[in-house]
Amino acid sequence: MRRVVMRRIALLAAATALVSCSKIDTTTASVGPRTANPWTIHGTLRLSEAEEPNSLIRMFSNQASADDVTALLFEPFFRFDDHERPVPSLVTVVPTQQNGLISGDGLRITFKLRPGVVWSDGVPVTADDVIFTWHAIVDGRNPVVYTQGYDQIQTIERDNAHQVTFVLKKPLAASVYLFSAGTFTPLPQHLLAKYATLNNIGYDRAPIGDGPFVLKQWVSGQDIVFGANPRYWRGKPKLDTIDIKIIPNVNTLFTTLKSHDIDVVDGVTKSLVPQLSTVAGIRVSAIMQANYRHLDFNCKSPILSDVAVRRAIVRAIDVNRLIRAVYGGLGVRAVTDIPPFSWAANGLKPAPFDPAAAAQILDAAGWRVAADGIRAKNGVRMALTISTATSNLLNQDAEALIAAELKAVGIELDTKNYEGAVLFAPDGPLYGGHYDMALILNTEGTDPDDIAGFGCDYWPHHGSNTNFYCNPAVDGYLKDAQVSYDHARRRADYEAAWKIMLDEAPLLMIYWDQNVIAYNSDLRGFKPAPVITDYWNAWEWQI
Repeated sequence: MRRVVMRRIALLAAATALVSCSKIDTTTASVGPRTANPWTIHGTLRLSEAEEPNSLIRMFSNQASADDVTALLFEPFFRFDDHERPVPSLVTVVPTQQNGLISGDGLRITFKLRPGVVWSDGVPVTADDVIFTWHAIVDGRNPVVYTQGYDQIQTIERDNAHQVTFVLKKPLAASVYLFSAGTFTPLPQHLLAKYATLNNIGYDRAPIGDGPFVLKQWVSGQDIVFGANPRYWRGKPKLDTIDIKIIPNVNTLFTTLKSHDIDVVDGVTKSLVPQLSTVAGIRVSAIMQANYRHLDFNCKSPILSDVAVRRAIVRAIDVNRLIRAVYGGLGVRAVTDIPPFSWAANGLKPAPFDPAAAAQILDAAGWRVAADGIRAKNGVRMALTISTATSNLLNQDAEALIAAELKAVGIELDTKNYEGAVLFAPDGPLYGGHYDMALILNTEGTDPDDIAGFGCDYWPHHGSNTNFYCNPAVDGYLKDAQVSYDHARRRADYEAAWKIMLDEAPLLMIYWDQNVIAYNSDLRGFKPAPVITDYWNAWEWQI
């Protein structure tokens, strides 16, 4: 799940030893001898996605798979490389106050668009496309997954065909990375201006882009095939074809890797990592990514709207046991949504695992244990549901463990899982608020700004606050952090906000992910990135 548009660039961390019986390094596929495996299809790279994107247009999807495929199809302002550095792409330079592209008062940001970039039909990409896309995001015609950040632009001035200036309603440090990887990239005005809405039109399944690859075929539920874009501004990619196979079952995926019918598994299921040493002709690497797994609470749920219930639940779940027993120890305990290696990190501690304290909290709040062992209050039985994607078998194991731990304190928990495209759809359970608890993964982006995830004004579809949480004091700190360019001030704001949220528990943080990647040893140029997508440099890949 992608909750927030503009988050942080987390610093790359060296992967630790992951599983004692696995040989895992931190190198990328760009080094090492060419092995010429007999199963290699030279010029064609076969990857996989567990969740099929519900759309190839990023503004209509919050899925990780959407970030991947749009990195192939569209050119963002900036991509983010394997060291988390912004790579100027559709624009030529990162705006700063030092280079004069951000005004002294922080209200004007100028972007220099790269001349010579064209859509795959040959039409030039210009300032008009940027302005058109901004209007499509904020004018209410389209059911975008969020508007946060874009709605803080008062207007976009067309300085010339290859330069635009954002005029902001207020200073907003994170707005530098709007229209970049992980957000909404510009779309072609010349093809789309004639439509009243961009949702559910033919373009959504057959887009014309300006990225390194073009769509050749999409067979729903099977695969999405891309061909090299000969008009790409960096030059024709080294691969002829990228075939992304949709394989939601992790066991099927592992079998496909072993049979060499696929070249890359980006995110090996943690329970299968020890078996990687049995697969010939692959290399394995690991990287700590700015992804955090968490358990969300729907704060407008009749039961979970009671903060005492949420406080009890976070104390009734043994998070360290979850990481160890379910996720193979391949994660670092998370406390807030700020990575421990970020400039904005703090020393806050999580609530301790304490079932006795959980029971006492529930007793004090009037939730009494009935004869069947389940609590009730005012005739309401403490029965909740937990949801995750049906393709994530480890999460389902975690659901079972969580259910057992909650039952021990008198809470009944049933599972209600969905296909990923349904769970994360704009009108799905999360964004529609039709769930109790959800076990999901967030991918961080380019700034610590997280008001769209927790702010009172950012309940869907104005933002990604799918917890439906609201605390004016938290809002105050997050808003102050938005408008400041001073790191110390912003760090203090985030710490103060999270002190409140750790007490009120709109979610339970679980871990920062260590991503394990297995790939054909013939692959070159594949450089996994700790933020947004590992597809950031697909034009350099070769096999």
